[in-house]
Amino acid sequence: MAMPDLEAKIGQTPDSSALPADLIRALEWLRAHLSKPVQLDRLAAASGSPPRTLERHFREFLGTTPLGWTRRMRLARARQALVNAGPQDTVTNIALSNGFTQLGRFAAEYRRAFGELPSSTTRASKRAPPNDGDLDEAMRLTLLALPFAFAVAPRQCNAALEELGRPQELAPNYGLPKAVAGWCWGQRASHRFSSTPDRDRALSLQLADEAYRLAPNDALTITLSSGALVLARHLEEADRRLERALALEPGLAYAWVRRGWMSAYLGDSEMAIRELSTALHLMPFEPLRHISFIGMGCAHFAAERYDRAVRWVKSGVAASQGSFWAQRVAVAAAAMTGARGEARRMGRQLMRKDPDLTVAEARQAWPFTPEFMSRLGDGLEIAGLPRT
Repeated sequence: MAMPDLEAKIGQTPDSSALPADLIRALEWLRAHLSKPVQLDRLAAASGSPPRTLERHFREFLGTTPLGWTRRMRLARARQALVNAGPQDTVTNIALSNGFTQLGRFAAEYRRAFGELPSSTTRASKRAPPNDGDLDEAMRLTLLALPFAFAVAPRQCNAALEELGRPQELAPNYGLPKAVAGWCWGQRASHRFSSTPDRDRALSLQLADEAYRLAPNDALTITLSSGALVLARHLEEADRRLERALALEPGLAYAWVRRGWMSAYLGDSEMAIRELSTALHLMPFEPLRHISFIGMGCAHFAAERYDRAVRWVKSGVAASQGSFWAQRVAVAAAAMTGARGEARRMGRQLMRKDPDLTVAEARQAWPFTPEFMSRLGDGLEIAGLPRT
């Protein structure tokens, strides 16, 4: 592509990444009727599209069927009810109220999804300690630190770690602040936010494992611990935790963000785009939008759609200036289009923010496929970044 064409497109808002309108309408209808039987014709009428088209959209964008999606949501809602069950609540009543009429099948599906029987969940919730003042304050402080962690930027990352010390002191058995801190230490190690990557990575893994041990049934904690594992290249275990998080809470936007990034790391660009589109539909605003935009750019880079990669990454970085580490992908993508002058200009901008970056280091930094990282390095070299 000629440089004028690229320059005309750079900085524009990317094409809409929302799910198809019929799928959105179908999901809204299902959420309002979760306890009722799924009738495809009725669902199709509510969505405004033919049954066959709707089924295809469920498979393409959500990787499941309407019935499969509904079953997963029912299980997630039943689990929430079991965790918060009062003295008058029974497993039978909770199962029936969530659309499960065959109790034996409900117990079997629940155990496959969550690794325990429904009765075990209710017993564990009744043994749980009360939400005392220390835990309440630890939760408040942790949630205040989350936007800093999600920025994926050096200053905000360090601010999050400073804020997360107090909740870990107040509630040492509370998993979420450890998971957030583990994710932040992993960022420091992988994105050149510090000069001690080995130490930071070891601490990241330690905190991620502690968090998972303390909160194996909290979807957000599991998702954040998975992110720390990905940055340390423990992809298999990270993928397993992500699947568990989505089984626990199918509507968790951040789990879909990490699911999309995982697919991008593994080289499945089209699946990454679908999953990140799901995340953007669930939360089309910050603090998660810029991470999703950058992930979309990486997926397009992997698929060699370099002009799209430039637009998505630039929009993501523009929304969070501290995420300049992702500009490597935009620089390399611009170079791959043949727009060398523009790539060199972007490369100089990147080096002003990350003056010690080299092509050799960039080729080894992230757990994408070897082909992805090789092309990333080639593009950065074309753009004039120092080799070593």
